[in-house]
Amino acid sequence: MLALAAMRYLDQNFARTGLWLFVGLTLTAGFFHGALDIVLMQREFAGARRLAGALLAYVGAVVLLAMVCAQSGWLMVLILLTMSVWHFGEPYGRWGNGRSKQGAWAQRVMAGGAPVMLPALLSAQALQDILPMAVGLDAGWAWTIWQTLAWLWVAICAASLAVFRQQLFSKPLWAEVAVVFVINLALSPLMAFSVYFGVLHSAAHIFRVTARHRHGAASEKENRTRNTLNRSIGMAIVVTSLATLLLLLILAWYLQSASIAATEHHSLLNGLLVALTAVTLPHLVLVSRNAHWLTAPSSACPVKE
Repeated sequence: MLALAAMRYLDQNFARTGLWLFVGLTLTAGFFHGALDIVLMQREFAGARRLAGALLAYVGAVVLLAMVCAQSGWLMVLILLTMSVWHFGEPYGRWGNGRSKQGAWAQRVMAGGAPVMLPALLSAQALQDILPMAVGLDAGWAWTIWQTLAWLWVAICAASLAVFRQQLFSKPLWAEVAVVFVINLALSPLMAFSVYFGVLHSAAHIFRVTARHRHGAASEKENRTRNTLNRSIGMAIVVTSLATLLLLLILAWYLQSASIAATEHHSLLNGLLVALTAVTLPHLVLVSRNAHWLTAPSSACPVKE
């Protein structure tokens, strides 16, 4: 509560606090949480040839989506919101214990939609003020899309509660939605999302991946020792981080060149959103494919069909 009060004070008294917090957390916790994808790829794609192919597909998807998003702000918003609902709603055994598969899907939509849909409902004017800086001339279309998806999310939540009722009542699920609601009620949209993405999402993912990796290394029965495996993973993360940094610099150069050619300014926020959207697609696919492994054994809870 003290941290929330301090952030609210900064948010209300310093205009750029939300932007710089978003930049800082994205380039630190967010950056590292994405770099850990190499751990999941090494686990899933055994052999140098398969891993090289997966890396090529990963980078290709990022570059292609970045080029698309750099040309269309409203399309970027649509893609990012849609992917966020799926990715942020990954249960990891925390919920998903409905009596039906449809109930688990409803829980996923409720949890995943809260961080990105509540800002459009609770801070509509503040969000509209940010959009021109985020997507430039596409701000009008972007707001229409965002507002429409937000109300569609509300309708889906209401319909799910009416249909599934008690099946949706999970303490971790409602606790997370409540925390996200309070954050968005107290803070500006950019500040609220920064806290969610940088602290609640990225930090949790980093802990989850490293904890599962340590558990797997401890139970390794092959000839490689735990220290050797850790050094290999560490080197892969360093190389991945450097490659990601290089891609970010190339993206910044591309956006700058595109803005000069189109006589339209691409802001720092726009560049970060393009990068996040581009990376999120292969990241969420990889995370979903490894979701069972990332689920702690004690919290695993199979969904009844």
